[in-house]
Amino acid sequence: MTGLWADTREIPQALERTLGAADGFSAVAELLGRPGVRRVVAAGNGASYYVAQALWLASLSGRDGPEVVPVPAGLLAGAAFRWREGDVLLAFSSSGELRDLLEAVDGGAPSPFALVTASPESSLAGLASARALVAIEGQRAVTHTQAFCGGVAAALAIWAEVTRDESLRTAVASLPEVVEGLLAPAAHAAAGLTRDLVRVPAAVAFGSGPAWAGALEAALLLKEVAGVPAEGVETREGATSAMFGLSPGHLVLSLAADDDLLGREAEVTCRARGAFVLRVSGVDAADVRAAAITTFPGIVAVAERIGLDRGLDVDSPDWAESYLRVARSTA
Repeated sequence: MTGLWADTREIPQALERTLGAADGFSAVAELLGRPGVRRVVAAGNGASYYVAQALWLASLSGRDGPEVVPVPAGLLAGAAFRWREGDVLLAFSSSGELRDLLEAVDGGAPSPFALVTASPESSLAGLASARALVAIEGQRAVTHTQAFCGGVAAALAIWAEVTRDESLRTAVASLPEVVEGLLAPAAHAAAGLTRDLVRVPAAVAFGSGPAWAGALEAALLLKEVAGVPAEGVETREGATSAMFGLSPGHLVLSLAADDDLLGREAEVTCRARGAFVLRVSGVDAADVRAAAITTFPGIVAVAERIGLDRGLDVDSPDWAESYLRVARSTA
C-alpha cells in the first residue's frame, strides 16, 4: 500500500477528530458572523484555495450569511486586491506558513483575521485572532489528503454555525461514516481501470455546483500524483470551452450526480471528442455541499492508479522541493 492511500484511508478518523474537537470553530464563526461583516474573503493556495472555493459554493445555497469571496492567496500578497469596509479575511493554510498569506497579513489585510490550519504553532496561527484546527492522523505522502478534507469539513461546520444551518450541520457530522463507506468501492473501481490510462496525455475534470470544487481538486491530484496536465472546470465549461482541446486518448473525470442532466450532456459531448470519460462516484453520497470531500476517495484512487502505472513515486513526487521553495515562508 502506498503512503498516499494509507493517508486517504485515515480520512474518516481525521474527520471524526476534527469535527469532534471543533477546536476554535466557535471563535472563527463568531469573528465571521460579527455585526458589520459584509464579506468573507476566503484565501489559500492550491488545495487550500479549493477549500475556499468549496466554502463559497456551499454558501450559495442554504441559509443566508455574509458574502463569501474565494481569492487565491497570491492575489492578496501582490497588493492587487482592494479591501472594502466590512471585509474579514478567512485564511486557509495547512502548514500555517504560506508565504503569500503572511505577506498579505503584513501588507494591509484587515485585522482581526481568522485561520483554518493543521498547525497550531505556526506563524499564521500566532498572528490570527481566531483559528480553527484540522486534525491529521498522519501524513506519509507529500500530497495533502486529510488536511484538504478536514479543511473543507471545518469550513462547512463553521459556516453552519455562522448561518445556523441545521441541515448543513447534520450533513457535516455524518461525513466520517460516509467517507468510510466510499473507500473500498473507490479502490475497487480504480483497480479495474484499463492500463491504457498510462498513456493519457491530458485530462479535464468537471462538476456542478459544489462539485466544481471537487473538480478543481481532481485536476490538482492528477497533476500532483499522476503527472497529467489537467484542468478543473464547472460542468457547463466542461461541455463547451474545456472540450475544445480534447482528442482521442484524453481523460475526462465527471463528478456528476445521477440526476445531473447537464453533467450527462457534458459526458456525451466529451465522449464524442474521443475522450475516455470516467464518472467518479460520491456526489450523491451526502449533502452536495460536501461533494469536495465525498468525491475525494475516488479521485485519489484514479490518480494513484495512473501514477503507479507510469512508474511514478506517488508519495514523494519530484516537484516537492520546488513547491516548498516557492510556497513556504522564508526568513
